[in-house]
Amino acid sequence: MKKIFFILCLFCVILLLPVAVSAVGNISVSSSPPGALVYLDGTSTGTTTPAKIESVTSGSHIVLLRQTGYQDYTQSVIVSDNATSTVSATLTATLTTTTTEAITNGSIYIESNPSNAAVFLNTVYQGKTPVTLYNITRGDYRVVVQKTGYQDWSNRISVSLGTRTDVYATLSPEVTDTTLVTTIPTATILKTTTTIKSTAKVPTPWPSATPTPASPVGIWVILGAIGTGFIVLRKS
Repeated sequence: MKKIFFILCLFCVILLLPVAVSAVGNISVSSSPPGALVYLDGTSTGTTTPAKIESVTSGSHIVLLRQTGYQDYTQSVIVSDNATSTVSATLTATLTTTTTEAITNGSIYIESNPSNAAVFLNTVYQGKTPVTLYNITRGDYRVVVQKTGYQDWSNRISVSLGTRTDVYATLSPEVTDTTLVTTIPTATILKTTTTIKSTAKVPTPWPSATPTPASPVGIWVILGAIGTGFIVLRKS
């Protein structure tokens, strides 16, 4: 009994297999202009129009076409078994937004020597030379050009509607104060001591005087005078 049931199940699978395999269809996609990228359910198919997407499962799908310069095109499509669904799209060009302001405003072209200098328009940094500033409203502006090692360059310009104002700045090198330092060599004074040997002869000192012994005659004269005086005093 089990063997018979197994055989019946196998027979049913064999009969239903072609149905399961055939549960797919195709999508034919075209566009005007051609060359649009084709996306299916948000995934790129890697093809461009005209194209045929094969082996798509039965059911509802979203086809997206994308091309530069045109708006994206999307369409829902129903895929039937063993059938080919068709998507034909007319792409709409992207409108370029052109405002009256952009047309009526002017521009400024700024160049400098040397180049690669910073540009300021009314104290607002705009980039480095050479540079073109677009969509500048008409009026007067102060342009300042700066570069390291050079003096700032500035000028007032006028911008007119629909015209370009050219600015050419010649930068002057910065003048730096140079202090000249003069080094005066220091003279080294050498003191030379010269010893001169004198040839003058030192005078020989006189011999010291030798005391002379007192004369005995002088002593007796003195004693005699004293005695005479004493006699004279007694007679008186």
